[in-house]
Amino acid sequence: MDAFKQSEEVRAGLCASCRHVKINRSDRGSEFYYCRRSESDPAFRKYPPLPVLQCPGYEPVSGTATS
Repeated sequence: MDAFKQSEEVRAGLCASCRHVKINRSDRGSEFYYCRRSESDPAFRKYPPLPVLQCPGYEPVSGTATS
């Protein structure tokens, strides 16, 4: 695993490999992890505080290994 991917997983937690995430990037280069589950279920926050270590809606992107 490359260093960037590893640091992204540490910073974002489960969101880094979740199929429901949409990463929004600002003009200044900041990244915001938007949870698309929030669109249909109010129990999920649009922009959860990171890192997300537990999430009942987490579904890994196919082909992503989790540990």
